[in-house]
This record gives sequence, structure tokens and C-alpha cells, in this order.
Amino acid sequence: MIASGRMREVRQNIEAFGQHLFQVFGDRPDPGFTYTIGNTDRGLPELLLIGDFPSHIAAGLLNELGAKMREDGKPLATGLVDIGWSIPVKIRQTGARAHSRYTIQVDQYLGHDRYSVLQIMVCDENGRYPGEAGCAPRYDVDRP
Repeated sequence: MIASGRMREVRQNIEAFGQHLFQVFGDRPDPGFTYTIGNTDRGLPELLLIGDFPSHIAAGLLNELGAKMREDGKPLATGLVDIGWSIPVKIRQTGARAHSRYTIQVDQYLGHDRYSVLQIMVCDENGRYPGEAGCAPRYDVDRP
């Protein structure tokens, strides 16, 4: 449950920046993850990045993609997306498992689970993305 003081911070960040980020640190064997709250208020999906990424990388990526989505007024396209970083990211629609395993605070913020989530995926050192054969295990986490 989001405490009332924390909920105030979430709302302030959404109002000021368009979204709030939650980062959950992993505990082996489960990786950490970071996700957005606030895009659903604009009829857009929330974003989820699974993996033990440094906070500044996870925040930079999700903030940039969330801003692009809100500016365009539409969800990000699925598949490979070149955002001008050193590698493209891959985006896929998630299933209901994302709500129960990853984006629990979104449910609490909204008061329901009727929202969509796009997973943002980064490739491994060999250019393979989660779900592709041979993807390094630390990147190939369970599909939400």
C-alpha cells in the first residue's frame, strides 16, 4: 500500500513531470525492475523495465520514452525502437502478469487494474533481446 505521504509525492511528480518512477531492487535470483505511474491518466500505457540497471540508466530511459509517448499522444510502437542511444530498445505489450508481479503500485494509485503496460527491453552484449534464443540469462527474465 502506498502511504499517504508517498502518494502525495507520486501525485506531485506526475503533475510536475508527467509520470512517477518506482524502482525495486532485485534479490538474486529475481532481478530488479523500474516502472512508471501516471501515463494511464493520459490514456497511455505504463512502462516497465526489468533488470538490474543503475538508477540513472533506468530513470533516463523510462523518462525519455514516457516523455516521447506523452508528447506524441500515443503509445510507443512495439518492436525495435531507435531512441538515439548506443543501442535500440525493443518494446512489447505485456500480459496480466505484469500487474500482479511488477506494477502493483499502479493498481493502488488508480484503484483498479484496467491499464496496459509496455515492457522496455535492452539487448545483451551479443545484441539478443529477452525472449530470443541465446539471450544472456541476466537479461532474459520472465515475460510479464
